[in-house]
Amino acid sequence: MHYTRQKVSRLLTLLMLATITEEECWEIFRRSRFGDEAEFACPECKVVDKHGFIKTRRQWTCKNCDYRFSVTSGTAFHHRKLSFKKLLIILLSFINAAQGANANFLPSQLGITYKTGFLNYGKIREVIFETMNHEPLTGIVHTDCLHICGKPRRSNVRKSSDSFVINNKLRARKDGIVPDQKTHPEPWNLEKLKNRRIVLVMSQLALNDDGAYGSNRTITYIIRSEKSQVILPLINKAVSNDAIVMSDFGSAFNMITPALGLTHLRVNHSVQYQDELGVNNNQAESFFSRIRRAEYGTYNGISKNYLAFYAAEFAYRNDSKYEGVNERFDNLLTRILKREPSKAFCGYSQGNRLGFEYCHE
Repeated sequence: MHYTRQKVSRLLTLLMLATITEEECWEIFRRSRFGDEAEFACPECKVVDKHGFIKTRRQWTCKNCDYRFSVTSGTAFHHRKLSFKKLLIILLSFINAAQGANANFLPSQLGITYKTGFLNYGKIREVIFETMNHEPLTGIVHTDCLHICGKPRRSNVRKSSDSFVINNKLRARKDGIVPDQKTHPEPWNLEKLKNRRIVLVMSQLALNDDGAYGSNRTITYIIRSEKSQVILPLINKAVSNDAIVMSDFGSAFNMITPALGLTHLRVNHSVQYQDELGVNNNQAESFFSRIRRAEYGTYNGISKNYLAFYAAEFAYRNDSKYEGVNERFDNLLTRILKREPSKAFCGYSQGNRLGFEYCHE
């Protein structure tokens, strides 16, 4: 049975959230952030005390610095304008979107603009990225690289693109990575190639409850070039010394054992997907298939500026897919309310933009 069809995935629905009051939605936020404790820290001065509560405004006044704050002050939902109910529905719709959460779904459901939906989905992705578990992976770890963004378009002249080239391009093969100068001579295709980025994924293998092997923890990095001097330090950081690394025959992985001292097994993908001893990197390939489908099917393209957030989103979906919807909802809401205001989306409507990429040179 697919994990989305299990009973634990139906214990919390959009209909349930739609029927509860705004006061009950606020109470969900309060419990997720402050719990049942009478004393908690002021977001401004960090002093723990029993702050004065203004019931009519659902706000507190700090006894130490007189700072007035709400349940979302100083969090990823800082300066929110949406109701608590709409925020919870946005969060649940994000969790339940197995193939990626497209903000086009929200305007017709909540009566908000596309930009509002995009910003709130973006804030959730940013929190997932910033709270990713970077403890070293253990056991068997599958790794690989995915070239993404900056994909060239077809030639304006049909005869200059034969069926082999187009087939490779649509399947994201070599022609989609490096445009052939004979078939893609247009300057805009060469310009688009500058936006090419690479997702390096490391996925930890685990035995699932149904007896099948799958991934239970994934770490992603965004890099500009698939070179050993870039990849090896990241693998050394993300993988424990006693782990077994499995990859394909990519040249960037050749020095894993000599340089890092890790056990490294490889499968030749030009011959087979898995060798006779069971060596494969299928968990990394599965991760790539999902994010690739989302790139062209759900999002119709991903910006390089926010690629790290999208990669972290699919790492989260991969790692939490067997958790119940209640567990995922509570966990993600708590993570959101424990993070500072968004760096990428706070003030986005006023023209503020993320001035850098989360990219490892």
